[in-house]
Amino acid sequence: MNDEKELTYSEAIEQVMLYNGYFAPLKLIYKEIWKYKDKSKISGKTPDMTIQERVQRDERFTRIGLGVYALKEYLDKLPKIISPKTETEKKERLHATIQGMLIEIGNNKKEVEDTYTNDKKWLFENKTLGSLATLSEIPNFTYENIIKETVRFADVIWFNKRGFPYKIFEVEESTDFRDAFVKFIELQDFQTQFYCISTEDRKEKFRKELRKSAFEALHNRCEFKTYENVQNDYENILRKNYL
Repeated sequence: MNDEKELTYSEAIEQVMLYNGYFAPLKLIYKEIWKYKDKSKISGKTPDMTIQERVQRDERFTRIGLGVYALKEYLDKLPKIISPKTETEKKERLHATIQGMLIEIGNNKKEVEDTYTNDKKWLFENKTLGSLATLSEIPNFTYENIIKETVRFADVIWFNKRGFPYKIFEVEESTDFRDAFVKFIELQDFQTQFYCISTEDRKEKFRKELRKSAFEALHNRCEFKTYENVQNDYENILRKNYL
């Protein structure tokens, strides 16, 4: 911090959003606000409660997702949604939608400290996935080659408070699940939970591939969830009026 006048909470939140692309999830604001405020000078209410109060009550902010807030003044600068024209574009849009929901769900769980995605430029509604996630890079929790060659390509990862991968999700539209299993195998020595997300009609394919001896380490550690499971979880949280 420098000797300039201390920013108010709302002013600091605004700076976080401006830097992040005009919006930010609460979990990111909690972390990044201290670039603009001196935490050592804070007293009274817990900072997170104060931040929640400001984003809900200050007229300059509006909610645009599950625990995601934007600057009203800059809503026109958010990415525009273009209707997909080809089957490939439709699949990519669905893929990005599921990833976006998983990131927002993770950002709203107390046991999740950070979220990550490799597909940073993809859009969920009018939000880039990279700006929804709280991490732009994978933390150095293990050997560099494992992170650089495998883990960083994951669709979505939730990290716990100790900086280790808590849950990892792969959205599988048409592949045979093997690429996902290879990523998971690299993390078999951690207490990470693994999930493949796809359509109900591919569940048997998932089970068949998982039974192969090459993936024995995953037999009791990898779960299958449908797109509908994720969408229902997301919508249920929204209905409960979570931040």
